[in-house]
Amino acid sequence: MSDPLTLHEALQLEPISTGSPELLTPSARMDRSIRWVHIIGQELPGNMLQGGELVLSTLPRLREDRDDLVPALHGYMADLDGIGAAALAIEVLQDRPRLRSALQQVAAERETVEDPELTPLLLFRRIVRFVEITEALHRQLVSRQLGLAEAPSSAWDPIVSATTNLFDDLASPGGLPQEEIFDRAKALGMPAGARYTPMVFRIHGVHGPRDTADGQAPFLAALIRSSASSLRFPALVGSGGAGEIWVLLAHGVPQKLCTGLRQEVVRRRNQEIIPRYTVALGTGPIALPESPETLGTTARIAASAAELMQRSPMGSIPSQVSQCGFWTAADLGLTGLLVHLADSPHAAWFLDHHLAPFRGAEGEQMRQLVLASLAIGNNKAELARTLGVSRPTLYARISRLERTLGRRLDGETLTTLHIALLLEGLTGQA
Repeated sequence: MSDPLTLHEALQLEPISTGSPELLTPSARMDRSIRWVHIIGQELPGNMLQGGELVLSTLPRLREDRDDLVPALHGYMADLDGIGAAALAIEVLQDRPRLRSALQQVAAERETVEDPELTPLLLFRRIVRFVEITEALHRQLVSRQLGLAEAPSSAWDPIVSATTNLFDDLASPGGLPQEEIFDRAKALGMPAGARYTPMVFRIHGVHGPRDTADGQAPFLAALIRSSASSLRFPALVGSGGAGEIWVLLAHGVPQKLCTGLRQEVVRRRNQEIIPRYTVALGTGPIALPESPETLGTTARIAASAAELMQRSPMGSIPSQVSQCGFWTAADLGLTGLLVHLADSPHAAWFLDHHLAPFRGAEGEQMRQLVLASLAIGNNKAELARTLGVSRPTLYARISRLERTLGRRLDGETLTTLHIALLLEGLTGQA
């Protein structure tokens, strides 16, 4: 196991160093260990921390028109002192001169205390992106925890690797002790006692082993983590089966994550090859020990949805899927099962027999009759209006179809014809 990451080492990392951080409390210890990184906007963040965190903030609650900026800052720093935070790094733009002045005053007053254990206070002199800082530090922290070198961009992100190991261990016979589950989730930045919403991202066209996904899965996993981090959604992101990224969303809205990811994909697609993917949402919220079974079920939903999207025109995607960005079991319905039978030899004889009424000169009329009957039921007057024919013409068509079938057009017969038409569309025979 590598040594812990110190504040001094963190300041040398590019996303932080490019912000030219100024240490406002030079007597503070720079060998303090960083356990994790948090972006926080609250005025008193101590109740959100557990100690050892590098806190990034713009101090949005400390507005320029406040008369108590100095006391408020003293209270903020005392809150961090009490929890044992690693440091506070602040970005303050030029349009907040009173806050900058208050920071300088508070830092100077804290220096008179001559206590090296007080929380270090840093001020970025250049504009930074907090998301890039958290991504870089999280990779570094997990790499050290796992005893790994910093992973190249084409390989699995160390945090994704650590999460994948957690998923694998949870699914192993006997699972993991509750205390270990909590500790490992905490080390990955998850809030205590969290319950999770399961999601699976399925890459199209990948069928090989998990570690030979041609570099696409690691890249997509990194984009998902980046999108969740930008939205400040705590999420466990790991590798699942072939071409699958498994996600457990601790807090946040799945639709917002899908939208954020889609926007990031559009932004980067001109510069990088990004795979096509389908998203499935499982049933939640769940506790971590429940995740292997639930993620497995969600992965099967994703596999069915991906197969359906590759076989069907875009117009056949339910409107709610287009709006929210993910599929559920309810969205798939019967087609989600049939898509796996479309290429089966058993489907071939089934189609050959049950599609016979839809061939020939009257085939399209019979197809419309069956589809309308499925939608309307046994109301002959409404059925005639829908088809735009008279009732005698409708009765004549029903009679011809029933003679061809050798049975009445109702119940199981109608269901069988419906399945045949659905399969026909999935096999491309329509």
